[in-house]
Amino acid sequence: MHGRLKVKSTAEQLEAKKKEREKKLQLYNGAITKIFEKKKNKELDEELLLLTGEVLVVNPDFYTLWNYRKETFLEFQKTKSNEELQKIFSSELQFLETCLKINPKSYGSWHQRCFVMDNMPDPDWNRELELCNQFLQYDERNFHCWDYRRFVVKRSNVSPEAEFEFSMSKISNNFSNYSSWHYRSKLLPILFPDPSQPMGVSEEALLKEYELVQNGFFTDPDDQSNWFYHRWLMGRGEQKQAVNYFMMSRSEKRVLVSFVKHVQVGKKEHILLECNESNLENLSWHNQEGNNMFSTMWISFHYHIAENVTLPEKTDCCIKLTLFDCDSAVCSSSLQLKQNDCTNQILSLNSSETSRFSQELSAVKAETLQQELESVRQLMELETDNKWALLTSVLLMKSLDPVKYNDEIMNQTDRLQTLDPKRMNYYKDLRSKFAVERCIDSLAPDSSATIILNNQKLTKFYHTELLPFVSTLDLSNNSLRDLKNFSFLQGLTCLDLSSNCIDSCVGLQSLSKLEKLILRNNCILFNKCFLFVFDTHPPPLPMVRVLNQLSDISTAESLQQLKTCLGLTFLDLSGNPVCDSDLSIEGIREMLPSVVITFKEIP
Repeated sequence: MHGRLKVKSTAEQLEAKKKEREKKLQLYNGAITKIFEKKKNKELDEELLLLTGEVLVVNPDFYTLWNYRKETFLEFQKTKSNEELQKIFSSELQFLETCLKINPKSYGSWHQRCFVMDNMPDPDWNRELELCNQFLQYDERNFHCWDYRRFVVKRSNVSPEAEFEFSMSKISNNFSNYSSWHYRSKLLPILFPDPSQPMGVSEEALLKEYELVQNGFFTDPDDQSNWFYHRWLMGRGEQKQAVNYFMMSRSEKRVLVSFVKHVQVGKKEHILLECNESNLENLSWHNQEGNNMFSTMWISFHYHIAENVTLPEKTDCCIKLTLFDCDSAVCSSSLQLKQNDCTNQILSLNSSETSRFSQELSAVKAETLQQELESVRQLMELETDNKWALLTSVLLMKSLDPVKYNDEIMNQTDRLQTLDPKRMNYYKDLRSKFAVERCIDSLAPDSSATIILNNQKLTKFYHTELLPFVSTLDLSNNSLRDLKNFSFLQGLTCLDLSSNCIDSCVGLQSLSKLEKLILRNNCILFNKCFLFVFDTHPPPLPMVRVLNQLSDISTAESLQQLKTCLGLTFLDLSGNPVCDSDLSIEGIREMLPSVVITFKEIP
């Protein structure tokens, strides 16, 4: 037995580790306490640097201590020579390298390094560039290091050309280096500027980038970095602010306007309304939700030309609406009210020859888009099940001509759901968006204000902000889950939502004109969170009172929004779980006493 090494039991090892941790924690807390005491006493000296260094080398994300070190260095600048400061800051850089080896993505460490280099008497920027190279070899997607590299490049006046070559070298080593692609996208507008192009980059430079990224996704079709950069190269079209819809009603004393972009009326922006070149006064604007937050739709009631004078009756009126940003006119629209007109409206839906939505996906010329589509299709012949190629081809066809490629777009979107089931809901929503856009593009300017989109596999109803004029909407037999953004449908009188997946009426509360609502065969629940089993029937009286209270809560969750739909006269709730309880039926009748409600489906 002599001479053999005694092996500690597991219990002994755990106890030893526990004591070691307790000792370290005691030292750590002691150092923290002493640091705060010194800071409170304004003792910004070498000892404070030593104490904070002991803590930060263990926990480099303690941002408060980095601030204490900054304050100490600023204090040193008042008393020490440049030679002493150079030595202190050089020591800090070495200390920071130690911290970054512990956590290469420490915000505090990288920010501290920026502070040191900005305050160091004689900074060595070349060494910092080399440090960036070393860290990017270790982790080429360390965005902290990329940010620091941009800082170093800016301070040391490294040429954009040199950095462009650096990004190329990183991409050549690894096409999957998304950070390099991103860095490249920031350099292109600097090196090859062209303000006439939507992306601000010359067409020749963009074509070279297309060729480069095509090499990337032909080399590794499954790598998403190349596809994301390709999407960036296509860009997004920038729509100009304009009036989508403008409605004026004499009888309602109501004005409604819908813009292309969001505005916040009452802040920087304001709306001027004129009748026969006289200003309409006392206008109070609110959005479709009844508040003053950013929106594309704005509504006003009770306008006046002068005191106690409303819009002239039995008189031709030329109404002009102008949106101002501060004192600059942004856009305007005009409509005519004949002497016998109670209401008139002007609608602008179609903004291009193919689709008003094409520009949203790409700002690139049609010739370039067509070339890219042909390249992606060549790849699809080799990689028949590549989801990135399939999705990119869908977006390219949508940008080129959604009418021409409509069937192919829908078929490929359906196929994407099979190829990439983890993102199935995204593809379903995308398909829904395309279906709604196709419908809106087909509407004539003098539309009958009726939209039928039943049996379209819709999971969301998009672009409601463009449809305030719609009076009848059929969305039956789809897969809609909610009614968000339906508040834009201010002209809606009849809404058919039968056979969807809706469990709440949130979104309908602002539709004052809604008269007929069909919610047959949905998921409107009652007491949906509670299940009680009783030995006696009926339940005890106290429990009946509890159930009635829960019924009120549940009804409020799913149907209370309909109380503000003052024009509602008919509601069909048949086929919903809410209709299975006599208590719920009675509660709904009490809540909506003036509405004819159908609870049971008529055979």
